[in-house]
Amino acid sequence: IVFGTAMTKKATSKVSGDSYSLIKIDNDKFMMALCDGMGSGKKAEKTSNLAMGLIENFYKAGFDNEIILSSANKLLSLSNDEMFSALDLAVIDLRQGVADMIKLGAPIGLIKHKSSTDFVEGSALPLGIIDSAQPNIKKLVLSAGDYIILATDGITDSFVSNEEYSTFVNNLTESNPQTMAEEILKKALENCGGSAVDDMTI
Repeated sequence: IVFGTAMTKKATSKVSGDSYSLIKIDNDKFMMALCDGMGSGKKAEKTSNLAMGLIENFYKAGFDNEIILSSANKLLSLSNDEMFSALDLAVIDLRQGVADMIKLGAPIGLIKHKSSTDFVEGSALPLGIIDSAQPNIKKLVLSAGDYIILATDGITDSFVSNEEYSTFVNNLTESNPQTMAEEILKKALENCGGSAVDDMTI
């Protein structure tokens, strides 16, 4: 498994409200995750970092998806500071050849195969809005050479439609995930006239 990341902050912000994590959970499992703190700047950065830290620690401790998401959601919703964060998560099991794609308030994800690209739909409510928010969880069978692409809404919203975003990614010929991430970010910035109107992470 090989990762690539690319990000930029909103043009008018000093810091990005997005955070990401790429960690090994055990010998055969990896977690890749994006958190997008609502809004931008310092408060969004604090929210996304807190949510990401909770998620990482729960997975490292060996809890299952439902307990992790429920616990993180309750902890954020109990805050007096209205801490909301979109969560986009993939837990990849290399032994089984599957991935759990988990979304709370996150935009679509993409699975790029050799000759096609599939959507994984987003979900409406982010972490911390209500303590009973239901994530969209989808189990996917993976093949060698597949790419899982997670992006914050700064990236996806820069495209006219999900179809345009998916088609652009499907037409990329790069095999290096880092190069691919940089190409998607470059295109998203071009779509915005060269200046990021929101934090962008992929």
